[in-house]
Order: sequence, then structure tokens, then C-alpha cells
Amino acid sequence: MEHPDYVLRAEEAVLVPKKDTEILVKLKPAVWIVIGIIIILSFIFGDNIYKELSWTARGLLVALAMGTFFVNSDERVPSPFEIWFYGDYLVIYREKHYYSRKVTRKEYDKFYYKDIKQCQFRTVTQRINFYGIVEGIWYNYRKDGTLPLEPTYHKTTDSIRYFYTMYAKNIDFVKEIEAHSPVRVEIQNN
Repeated sequence: MEHPDYVLRAEEAVLVPKKDTEILVKLKPAVWIVIGIIIILSFIFGDNIYKELSWTARGLLVALAMGTFFVNSDERVPSPFEIWFYGDYLVIYREKHYYSRKVTRKEYDKFYYKDIKQCQFRTVTQRINFYGIVEGIWYNYRKDGTLPLEPTYHKTTDSIRYFYTMYAKNIDFVKEIEAHSPVRVEIQNN
């Protein structure tokens, strides 16, 4: 395998759910069980059991359902990634990138410099976007933490790849990208 001319190692900001409190962990299933029982009993008796509850009980049930459903707030946490610069292309490499509780991937996103239509740095969101034709090779981690031999996804598409830079304040990504590739970065302050 060809070795990169330069490797930029950094940490990007990845969105992950905050850990639920112990009370919320216990309350969630209880609220959804009560709602399920109300729905099942309504079907069995052919009457809307929810309407039979007092307005206080209905309000409390709706508030608990909404609270337990929407309280899952997310937070950005640092996650390592690399940009590998080669003579005529670059690769955005993520050893382990979190997407959801069920999906974590190992990713190789390869852009030939000639196929990059635009590269932007959005200063407000601290995000770098690469637009163009990208070859994506992704391996979804299994539940036991292993990787399959064959990629879960391997396609070349006209798309976007991006990363958030707020956890790598000591790195000037615009300068690094422009110094190690022919790509020019457009800076957007909105």
C-alpha cells in the first residue's frame, strides 16, 4: 500500500447522546408500558381509555411521554481522525466514528484533488466541507467490536464529507490543507 506524503492527525467533534440519568432510565420504559397498556385496553374494550382519564392524568402522561422521548440531548465529544495527503488525492480516515447507538464505522473517504469541486471552512460552525466525487469505503463494527472482512459500504458518489474542528484549536486546517494539496479552501463567515 502506498504511504501518504503527509498525515494530519487531529480530533473532530462528534455528536453523541448524553448518558441518561438513572431516574430517566427507569422512567422511560414505565411510561411507554403505561401508554401501551392504554392503547391495548382501548382496542380490547372498543373505548378510548385515554379519554376516560382525568385532565390532570392525561396532562401528566403526555408530559412524561414527551419528556422521556425528547430529553435525549446530544453533546459533541472529541474523536480522532486523520487526513492522509498523497500526490493526487487525499483520504479522510476515521478508525472508529460514532453515528448512533447501533452504528459505529471505520471509514476511508478518498477524494482525488481534480474531483474536489469546493472546500469550505465555515467559521461559525467550525466545519470543513469537501464537495466532490468521493470513494467511500466503510466498515460497520459488529456488536462484539470486530470488523467484517468486506466493507459494509463501498461506493463512489458525488457527495459531501465534513468534519468539525472545534476540538483542534491548535491546528490551522485551512493552512494545512492548502500546504499539502492543490485544494484551495473558501472561508465562509456565516
